[in-house]
Amino acid sequence: MNAINRLELKALFASQALDPHELPAHEMLDVVMSRRFGVEYQPIVDVQACEVMGYQASARFWNAEQQVLDAGRMFASLHRNPLLLFYTELEMKRLQIAQAPGQGWLMLDLDIDSFFEGGDHLDNPFLQLFKPHAWTERELLVNIVENHNLADAQRSQRMIELLQQSGTSVALEDVGVRWGMFSLSAFMDATVIKFNGQQLRSMNENAAQAMVDWMVSAARRIGVHVIMSGIDSCEEFEWAKRFGVDYVQGRLFARQEITAKL
Repeated sequence: MNAINRLELKALFASQALDPHELPAHEMLDVVMSRRFGVEYQPIVDVQACEVMGYQASARFWNAEQQVLDAGRMFASLHRNPLLLFYTELEMKRLQIAQAPGQGWLMLDLDIDSFFEGGDHLDNPFLQLFKPHAWTERELLVNIVENHNLADAQRSQRMIELLQQSGTSVALEDVGVRWGMFSLSAFMDATVIKFNGQQLRSMNENAAQAMVDWMVSAARRIGVHVIMSGIDSCEEFEWAKRFGVDYVQGRLFARQEITAKL
């Protein structure tokens, strides 16, 4: 595993990411089985102190020619083969934990389908992977990724229960902003809730402000932290501060990103 410097990273992402759907099946399989993937750590910054509190790990994929693949579409393609999706997610989580920066939170995105492919019990391999890091000074957070499925609300609640029983905290993405898995019980059981600033800016400003005001107020009362992602400029940072969120993420802090690849 070697670190990539910022110039190499810019060059790597200079061309548009390839759509994995355009790859032949054997090339898709090669990406996974040859472990042509890596991880990018984006800092989570305290709004008031302007200090890095932790990092969120994001998956990155490359083909044999070192061309970048669209990570979101890669996972969408892997959903066609649940076992391959499960294997990829598990290997990715091992990599993300092993190469993580040594301080602060570590937030990992985990797909509901991937998680339950490992079983609906405490012997789930993801829980076993997270267990050595549970109840430690450095908090491990799992950001539950849903798939716009009506069944995800119930499954997310069960996933939260299993994660909490094994000592792993939970983050929820875009609660109430788009069609998703919002439930009062899930909201109350989470450690962190996240909003995507880019999505909020595309909404009616008054409506977005009112909704986030309510969420932030409720979160503060029950001890839940609020993160806004997609903050790419100083203007957007000031905009996020007006919303009253606790932490922010985005390209504004890119100089602190740490990237590794196989």
